[in-house]
Amino acid sequence: MAGALSATKDWLGSVSQHLQNIYQQGQPDLFLTGYTWHDPRTYTAAKLAVLNSRAWGFGAGKHLVDADGNDEMIYAMVFSDSHRNAEPVVGYAKQWDWRPDDGTFTLGAGYTVGVTSRADIIHNIPFPIVLPLVSVGIGPVRLYGTFLPRVSSHLNNGNVAFFFARIAFR
Repeated sequence: MAGALSATKDWLGSVSQHLQNIYQQGQPDLFLTGYTWHDPRTYTAAKLAVLNSRAWGFGAGKHLVDADGNDEMIYAMVFSDSHRNAEPVVGYAKQWDWRPDDGTFTLGAGYTVGVTSRADIIHNIPFPIVLPLVSVGIGPVRLYGTFLPRVSSHLNNGNVAFFFARIAFR
């Protein structure tokens, strides 16, 4: 038991140090949110008519490009969720990047982990998220997309895509 506790403490210390490094060494970012797509196969027409697809919001963060040219970031955002309530999220993202033109054009794929809260899910009690993350970028601007899969066979939930942009400052 003591060995597992020590290993967990070491792992948490390593993660904390890594996040601090991104914060201290990373470049500042501005995030702008803007669109949420709700899969029409998983929602009724009546529900789609009342859902918000304009997920306007903003955020800030820092990103760091590692020795292999891949991107890591920490961020905090707030945006209008599907029910027009403010949804905050803080997190970390890792993307493996591909630069097909060896220049400013970038394609990325990876994941994000974080914490969010929503009024319609456990009454705004914060809960963890782990989601896929893809991006396309030109120079300091990237467009990101993530996908929230359907978690039950009931109608009116899941299969939602969320899109946001990052503007990196140098």
